[in-house]
Amino acid sequence: MKIGNISIEKNKIRFYYYIGSISSILILVILLSMIYSRSLNNEYLKKIDQLSSGIIREKKQFLRNAVERTIFSIKTERELVQKISVPKNLTPKLIEELSIKRVSSRIRNLRLIDDGYVWVNRIVDYKGGDKYAIRQIHPNLPNTEGDWLSTETTDIMGYKPYEIELNGIKKDGEIFFEYYFKKLGSEKIAHKMSFAKLYEPWNWIVATGVYLDDVDQLIQSETVDMKKTLKIQRMYSFFIAAVIMLFSSLILIRFEKQISHLISSYEKDIDKYTSNLLREKEKTEIALAEIKQLKGLLPICSYCKKIRDDKGYWNQIEGYIQEHSDAKFSHGICTECSDKLYGNEDWYIEMKKKKNK
Repeated sequence: MKIGNISIEKNKIRFYYYIGSISSILILVILLSMIYSRSLNNEYLKKIDQLSSGIIREKKQFLRNAVERTIFSIKTERELVQKISVPKNLTPKLIEELSIKRVSSRIRNLRLIDDGYVWVNRIVDYKGGDKYAIRQIHPNLPNTEGDWLSTETTDIMGYKPYEIELNGIKKDGEIFFEYYFKKLGSEKIAHKMSFAKLYEPWNWIVATGVYLDDVDQLIQSETVDMKKTLKIQRMYSFFIAAVIMLFSSLILIRFEKQISHLISSYEKDIDKYTSNLLREKEKTEIALAEIKQLKGLLPICSYCKKIRDDKGYWNQIEGYIQEHSDAKFSHGICTECSDKLYGNEDWYIEMKKKKNK
Protein backbone atom coordinates (compact mmCIF):
# COMPACT_ATOMS: atom_id res chain seq x y z
CA MET A 1 0.00 0.00 0.00
CA LYS A 2 2.84 2.34 0.83
CA ILE A 3 4.57 1.50 -2.42
CA GLY A 4 1.35 2.24 -4.30
CA ASN A 5 1.08 5.61 -2.60
CA ILE A 6 4.67 6.38 -3.49
CA SER A 7 3.96 5.60 -7.19
CA ILE A 8 0.97 7.94 -7.17
CA GLU A 9 3.11 10.73 -5.72
CA LYS A 10 5.71 10.09 -8.41
CA ASN A 11 3.08 10.47 -11.11
CA LYS A 12 1.93 13.75 -9.58
CA ILE A 13 5.51 14.99 -9.41
CA ARG A 14 6.05 14.00 -13.05
CA PHE A 15 2.81 15.75 -14.10
CA TYR A 16 3.62 19.01 -12.32
CA TYR A 17 7.20 18.85 -13.54
CA TYR A 18 6.18 18.65 -17.21
CA ILE A 19 3.31 21.14 -16.92
CA GLY A 20 5.41 23.70 -15.05
CA SER A 21 8.49 23.38 -17.23
CA ILE A 22 6.71 23.32 -20.59
CA SER A 23 4.39 26.18 -19.59
CA SER A 24 7.36 28.31 -18.50
CA ILE A 25 9.26 27.61 -21.72
CA LEU A 26 6.18 28.23 -23.86
CA ILE A 27 5.42 31.55 -22.14
CA LEU A 28 9.05 32.62 -22.49
CA VAL A 29 9.13 31.71 -26.20
CA ILE A 30 5.84 33.52 -26.87
CA LEU A 31 7.04 36.65 -25.05
CA LEU A 32 10.33 36.67 -26.93
CA SER A 33 8.51 36.16 -30.25
CA MET A 34 6.12 39.01 -29.47
CA ILE A 35 8.97 41.32 -28.44
CA TYR A 36 10.93 40.43 -31.59
CA SER A 37 7.87 40.85 -33.84
CA ARG A 38 6.96 44.19 -32.28
CA SER A 39 10.55 45.39 -32.50
CA LEU A 40 10.72 44.39 -36.16
CA ASN A 41 7.37 46.06 -36.86
CA ASN A 42 8.53 49.28 -35.15
CA GLU A 43 11.76 49.17 -37.11
CA TYR A 44 9.88 48.90 -40.42
CA LEU A 45 7.45 51.66 -39.43
CA LYS A 46 10.39 53.86 -38.49
CA LYS A 47 12.03 53.08 -41.83
CA ILE A 48 8.84 53.94 -43.75
CA ASP A 49 8.41 57.12 -41.71
CA GLN A 50 12.01 58.18 -42.36
CA LEU A 51 11.64 57.46 -46.07
CA SER A 52 8.34 59.33 -46.43
CA SER A 53 9.58 62.16 -44.19
CA GLY A 54 12.65 62.55 -46.39
CA ILE A 55 10.52 62.75 -49.54
CA ILE A 56 8.06 65.17 -47.89
CA ARG A 57 10.96 67.33 -46.73
CA GLU A 58 12.32 67.53 -50.28
CA LYS A 59 8.87 68.34 -51.66
CA LYS A 60 8.37 71.08 -49.08
CA GLN A 61 11.68 72.64 -50.01
CA PHE A 62 10.71 72.49 -53.67
CA LEU A 63 7.33 74.16 -52.99
CA ARG A 64 8.86 76.91 -50.88
CA ASN A 65 11.47 77.66 -53.55
CA ALA A 66 8.80 77.79 -56.27
CA VAL A 67 6.55 80.19 -54.33
CA GLU A 68 9.40 82.43 -53.20
CA ARG A 69 10.78 82.59 -56.75
CA THR A 70 7.32 83.57 -57.97
CA ILE A 71 7.00 86.30 -55.34
CA PHE A 72 10.46 87.54 -56.24
CA SER A 73 9.35 87.59 -59.88
CA ILE A 74 6.23 89.58 -58.92
CA LYS A 75 8.35 92.16 -57.05
CA THR A 76 10.82 92.39 -59.92
CA GLU A 77 8.08 92.77 -62.55
CA ARG A 78 6.30 95.39 -60.47
CA GLU A 79 9.49 97.45 -60.05
CA LEU A 80 10.21 97.10 -63.77
CA VAL A 81 6.73 98.32 -64.74
CA GLN A 82 7.07 101.25 -62.37
CA LYS A 83 10.37 102.24 -64.00
CA ILE A 84 8.96 101.88 -67.50
CA SER A 85 5.83 103.84 -66.63
CA VAL A 86 7.63 106.89 -65.20
CA PRO A 87 8.13 108.64 -68.60
CA LYS A 88 4.49 107.91 -69.52
CA ASN A 89 3.17 109.64 -66.40
CA LEU A 90 0.80 106.77 -65.57
CA THR A 91 -1.26 106.89 -62.41
CA PRO A 92 -0.41 104.49 -59.59
CA LYS A 93 -3.64 102.63 -60.25
CA LEU A 94 -2.79 102.09 -63.91
CA ILE A 95 0.73 101.03 -62.95
CA GLU A 96 -0.67 98.40 -60.54
CA GLU A 97 -3.15 97.16 -63.17
CA LEU A 98 -0.39 96.84 -65.76
CA SER A 99 1.87 95.08 -63.28
CA ILE A 100 -0.88 92.61 -62.34
CA LYS A 101 -1.65 91.92 -66.00
CA ARG A 102 1.98 91.21 -66.87
CA VAL A 103 2.54 89.12 -63.72
CA SER A 104 -0.70 87.17 -64.23
CA SER A 105 0.30 86.23 -67.78
CA ARG A 106 3.67 85.01 -66.61
CA ILE A 107 2.21 82.96 -63.71
CA ARG A 108 -0.43 81.33 -65.98
CA ASN A 109 2.29 80.13 -68.34
CA LEU A 110 4.60 78.96 -65.55
CA ARG A 111 4.93 75.18 -65.28
CA LEU A 112 6.77 73.21 -62.65
CA ILE A 113 7.86 69.57 -62.69
CA ASP A 114 5.16 66.86 -62.77
CA ASP A 115 2.61 69.29 -64.29
CA GLY A 116 2.95 71.62 -61.33
CA TYR A 117 1.72 75.21 -61.46
CA VAL A 118 1.30 78.32 -59.31
CA TRP A 119 -2.07 79.88 -58.45
CA VAL A 120 -3.10 83.07 -56.70
CA ASN A 121 -6.08 83.94 -54.48
CA ARG A 122 -6.73 87.57 -53.56
CA ILE A 123 -7.97 88.10 -50.02
CA VAL A 124 -10.93 90.46 -49.68
CA ASP A 125 -11.95 89.72 -46.08
CA TYR A 126 -9.40 88.37 -43.64
CA LYS A 127 -12.22 87.32 -41.32
CA GLY A 128 -13.18 84.52 -43.70
CA GLY A 129 -16.66 83.51 -44.78
CA ASP A 130 -18.44 82.87 -48.08
CA LYS A 131 -16.72 85.73 -49.94
CA TYR A 132 -13.43 86.00 -48.17
CA ALA A 133 -11.33 85.90 -51.41
CA ILE A 134 -11.40 85.91 -55.20
CA ARG A 135 -9.67 83.33 -57.36
CA GLN A 136 -7.17 85.55 -59.14
CA ILE A 137 -5.08 83.09 -61.18
CA HIS A 138 -5.56 79.33 -61.58
CA PRO A 139 -4.05 77.50 -64.58
CA ASN A 140 -5.90 74.29 -63.67
CA LEU A 141 -9.31 76.07 -63.44
CA PRO A 142 -9.05 79.09 -65.76
CA ASN A 143 -12.83 79.30 -66.17
CA THR A 144 -13.21 79.95 -62.44
CA GLU A 145 -10.89 82.94 -62.29
CA GLY A 146 -12.79 85.80 -60.72
CA ASP A 147 -15.08 83.51 -58.72
CA TRP A 148 -15.64 84.04 -55.02
CA LEU A 149 -14.07 81.60 -52.58
CA SER A 150 -15.47 80.44 -49.22
CA THR A 151 -13.69 79.20 -46.13
CA GLU A 152 -16.57 76.76 -45.68
CA THR A 153 -15.68 74.83 -48.84
CA THR A 154 -14.70 71.20 -48.12
CA ASP A 155 -12.85 68.55 -50.09
CA ILE A 156 -13.85 64.89 -50.44
CA MET A 157 -12.35 64.11 -47.01
CA GLY A 158 -14.26 66.90 -45.26
CA TYR A 159 -11.24 69.19 -44.86
CA LYS A 160 -11.64 72.97 -45.27
CA PRO A 161 -8.48 73.86 -47.21
CA TYR A 162 -9.33 77.58 -47.69
CA GLU A 163 -10.00 78.02 -43.99
CA ILE A 164 -6.76 76.21 -43.09
CA GLU A 165 -4.86 78.33 -45.59
CA LEU A 166 -6.32 81.63 -44.36
CA ASN A 167 -5.66 80.82 -40.69
CA GLY A 168 -2.02 79.97 -41.48
CA ILE A 169 -1.57 83.14 -43.51
CA LYS A 170 -3.00 85.28 -40.72
CA LYS A 171 -0.82 83.59 -38.12
CA ASP A 172 2.59 83.22 -39.84
CA GLY A 173 2.20 84.76 -43.31
CA GLU A 174 2.75 81.28 -44.83
CA ILE A 175 1.63 77.70 -44.38
CA PHE A 176 2.11 74.11 -45.54
CA PHE A 177 -1.14 72.13 -45.63
CA GLU A 178 -2.66 69.01 -47.19
CA TYR A 179 -6.02 68.40 -48.86
CA TYR A 180 -7.60 66.64 -51.86
CA PHE A 181 -7.91 68.31 -55.28
CA LYS A 182 -8.32 67.31 -58.92
CA LYS A 183 -5.25 66.88 -61.10
CA LEU A 184 -4.38 69.14 -64.02
CA GLY A 185 -6.15 67.98 -67.20
CA SER A 186 -7.98 65.25 -65.34
CA GLU A 187 -11.04 64.72 -63.18
CA LYS A 188 -9.13 62.47 -60.78
CA ILE A 189 -9.09 63.70 -57.20
CA ALA A 190 -5.76 63.12 -55.48
CA HIS A 191 -3.93 63.79 -52.23
CA LYS A 192 -2.08 67.10 -52.45
CA MET A 193 0.28 69.18 -50.35
CA SER A 194 0.55 72.94 -50.90
CA PHE A 195 2.60 75.85 -49.70
CA ALA A 196 1.04 79.31 -49.60
CA LYS A 197 2.62 82.66 -48.82
CA LEU A 198 1.17 86.16 -48.62
CA TYR A 199 2.28 88.93 -51.00
CA GLU A 200 0.96 91.73 -48.83
CA PRO A 201 0.98 94.71 -51.25
CA TRP A 202 -1.73 93.07 -53.38
CA ASN A 203 -3.20 90.79 -50.63
CA TRP A 204 -2.29 87.88 -52.85
CA ILE A 205 -1.92 84.36 -51.51
CA VAL A 206 0.67 82.87 -53.85
CA ALA A 207 0.59 79.10 -53.69
CA THR A 208 1.72 75.93 -55.39
CA GLY A 209 1.40 72.25 -54.60
CA VAL A 210 2.48 68.74 -55.42
CA TYR A 211 0.47 65.56 -55.40
CA LEU A 212 1.45 62.97 -52.87
CA ASP A 213 0.47 59.92 -54.92
CA ASP A 214 4.06 58.77 -55.10
CA VAL A 215 4.46 59.07 -51.33
CA ASP A 216 1.16 57.29 -50.69
CA GLN A 217 2.09 54.56 -53.16
CA LEU A 218 5.53 54.26 -51.62
CA ILE A 219 4.06 53.94 -48.11
CA GLN A 220 1.51 51.42 -49.38
CA SER A 221 4.17 49.41 -51.20
CA GLU A 222 6.54 49.47 -48.25
CA THR A 223 3.68 48.52 -45.92
CA VAL A 224 2.85 45.52 -48.09
CA ASP A 225 6.51 44.49 -48.14
CA MET A 226 6.70 45.00 -44.40
CA LYS A 227 3.68 42.77 -43.81
CA LYS A 228 5.18 40.06 -46.05
CA THR A 229 8.48 40.26 -44.22
CA LEU A 230 6.75 40.20 -40.84
CA LYS A 231 4.75 37.17 -41.92
CA ILE A 232 7.95 35.36 -42.95
CA GLN A 233 9.68 36.39 -39.74
CA ARG A 234 6.72 35.16 -37.71
CA MET A 235 6.91 31.82 -39.52
CA TYR A 236 10.61 31.66 -38.68
CA SER A 237 9.78 32.55 -35.09
CA PHE A 238 7.20 29.79 -34.88
CA PHE A 239 9.65 27.33 -36.42
CA ILE A 240 12.39 28.34 -33.98
CA ALA A 241 9.87 28.14 -31.14
CA ALA A 242 8.89 24.64 -32.23
CA VAL A 243 12.55 23.58 -32.38
CA ILE A 244 13.16 25.08 -28.94
CA MET A 245 10.12 23.28 -27.57
CA LEU A 246 11.32 20.01 -29.11
CA PHE A 247 14.82 20.30 -27.66
CA SER A 248 13.40 21.49 -24.36
CA SER A 249 11.09 18.49 -24.24
CA LEU A 250 13.98 16.14 -24.93
CA ILE A 251 16.02 17.79 -22.18
CA LEU A 252 13.06 17.62 -19.82
CA ILE A 253 12.58 13.93 -20.58
CA ARG A 254 16.27 13.35 -19.94
CA PHE A 255 16.11 15.22 -16.64
CA GLU A 256 12.90 13.43 -15.72
CA LYS A 257 14.59 10.07 -16.18
CA GLN A 258 17.44 11.17 -13.97
CA ILE A 259 15.00 12.44 -11.38
CA SER A 260 13.00 9.19 -11.58
CA HIS A 261 16.21 7.24 -11.12
CA LEU A 262 17.05 9.30 -8.03
CA ILE A 263 13.53 8.88 -6.67
CA SER A 264 13.70 5.11 -7.27
CA SER A 265 17.04 4.99 -5.50
CA TYR A 266 15.56 6.92 -2.59
CA GLU A 267 12.59 4.55 -2.57
CA LYS A 268 14.91 1.55 -2.33
CA ASP A 269 16.80 3.19 0.51
CA ILE A 270 13.51 4.00 2.22
CA ASP A 271 12.27 0.43 1.75
CA LYS A 272 15.52 -0.95 3.13
CA TYR A 273 15.43 1.46 6.03
CA THR A 274 11.76 0.64 6.64
CA SER A 275 12.51 -3.11 6.61
CA ASN A 276 15.32 -2.60 9.11
CA LEU A 277 13.00 -0.57 11.29
CA LEU A 278 10.36 -3.30 11.13
CA ARG A 279 12.91 -5.96 12.10
CA GLU A 280 14.18 -3.82 14.95
CA LYS A 281 10.59 -3.22 15.99
CA GLU A 282 9.90 -6.95 16.07
CA LYS A 283 13.03 -7.56 18.12
CA THR A 284 12.06 -4.75 20.46
CA GLU A 285 8.57 -6.13 20.85
CA ILE A 286 9.95 -9.61 21.60
CA ALA A 287 12.43 -8.17 24.08
CA LEU A 288 9.69 -6.13 25.72
CA ALA A 289 7.53 -9.23 25.95
CA GLU A 290 10.38 -11.14 27.58
CA ILE A 291 11.07 -8.25 29.91
CA LYS A 292 7.43 -8.22 30.89
CA GLN A 293 7.67 -11.95 31.71
CA LEU A 294 10.65 -11.28 33.98
CA LYS A 295 8.73 -8.55 35.69
CA GLY A 296 5.85 -10.89 36.51
CA LEU A 297 5.50 -13.21 39.53
CA LEU A 298 8.22 -15.96 39.26
CA PRO A 299 7.95 -19.24 41.24
CA ILE A 300 11.39 -19.78 42.91
CA CYS A 301 12.56 -22.61 45.12
CA SER A 302 13.19 -21.31 48.62
CA TYR A 303 16.04 -23.79 49.10
CA CYS A 304 17.97 -24.21 45.77
CA LYS A 305 16.72 -20.97 44.22
CA LYS A 306 15.64 -22.64 40.94
CA ILE A 307 12.86 -20.97 38.91
CA ARG A 308 9.88 -22.85 37.53
CA ASP A 309 9.03 -21.93 33.91
CA ASP A 310 5.57 -21.81 32.30
CA LYS A 311 5.92 -25.53 31.35
CA GLY A 312 6.46 -26.60 34.95
CA TYR A 313 10.21 -27.34 34.72
CA TRP A 314 12.69 -26.08 37.32
CA ASN A 315 15.62 -24.18 35.85
CA GLN A 316 18.73 -22.60 37.26
CA ILE A 317 18.04 -18.92 37.86
CA GLU A 318 20.90 -17.77 35.62
CA GLY A 319 19.79 -19.99 32.77
CA TYR A 320 16.22 -18.74 32.96
CA ILE A 321 17.27 -15.07 32.95
CA GLN A 322 19.69 -15.58 30.05
CA GLU A 323 16.95 -17.28 28.04
CA HIS A 324 14.39 -14.53 28.69
CA SER A 325 16.65 -11.46 28.41
CA ASP A 326 19.92 -10.18 26.94
CA ALA A 327 21.72 -10.46 30.29
CA LYS A 328 24.86 -12.66 30.61
CA PHE A 329 26.22 -14.14 33.83
CA SER A 330 29.82 -14.46 35.13
CA HIS A 331 30.33 -16.56 38.27
CA GLY A 332 32.06 -15.41 41.47
CA ILE A 333 31.69 -15.81 45.26
CA CYS A 334 30.63 -13.28 47.82
CA THR A 335 32.51 -12.60 51.08
CA GLU A 336 29.95 -14.26 53.35
CA CYS A 337 30.00 -17.46 51.33
CA SER A 338 33.81 -17.39 51.22
CA ASP A 339 33.96 -17.07 55.01
CA LYS A 340 31.56 -19.98 55.44
CA LEU A 341 33.43 -22.22 53.02
CA TYR A 342 37.08 -21.29 53.65
CA GLY A 343 37.06 -19.46 56.98
CA ASN A 344 39.07 -22.15 58.80
CA GLU A 345 41.69 -22.49 56.06
CA ASP A 346 45.15 -21.06 56.85
CA TRP A 347 45.70 -19.70 53.33
CA TYR A 348 42.37 -17.92 53.45
CA ILE A 349 43.08 -16.36 56.80
CA GLU A 350 46.52 -15.21 55.56
CA MET A 351 44.98 -13.71 52.40
CA LYS A 352 42.42 -11.73 54.38
CA LYS A 353 45.16 -10.32 56.63
CA LYS A 354 47.11 -9.06 53.59
CA LYS A 355 43.97 -7.62 52.11
CA ASN A 356 43.06 -5.80 55.34
CA LYS A 357 46.57 -4.27 55.54
